[in-house]
Amino acid sequence: MASLLMGLLLLSIACYLFIIEIVFVSKATRFDATIVEVRSELVPKGKGSVFAYVPVVEVSDVGHGTMKVKVDTYNEEPVYRIGDQMRLLCDSSLLTCIPNTFLDKWGNSAVDFLLSLVFLSIPVLYHRNFKRNQRLRETP
Repeated sequence: MASLLMGLLLLSIACYLFIIEIVFVSKATRFDATIVEVRSELVPKGKGSVFAYVPVVEVSDVGHGTMKVKVDTYNEEPVYRIGDQMRLLCDSSLLTCIPNTFLDKWGNSAVDFLLSLVFLSIPVLYHRNFKRNQRLRETP
């Protein structure tokens, strides 16, 4: 029973995250932006935080002109260099940019969907096994 409840909870969270991601992607604009700055700052990781490198890009928007935006990604190794190009999805109303990759766009909901399937499959397999054992006991 607990597995079923946990699976349903994770499924509802996955649906919510999927809707949020759809709204972001529908509002976002694709950019090939140039990295203008690389910041070393604390980013959340696990139960604490670590110092990591965060790229800052310059994007041009019709309403705001050219602006610097911190990309919602990081790396603990210095892989970002000033002048490099990044493919991004940016929502100028939120001043948010993410890398334009499948995992960055849909990763949160995909992981939650997979976890919910694992939790929801446990009661289904249990019920199926229970029914099979019941039929075996009834068979002479």
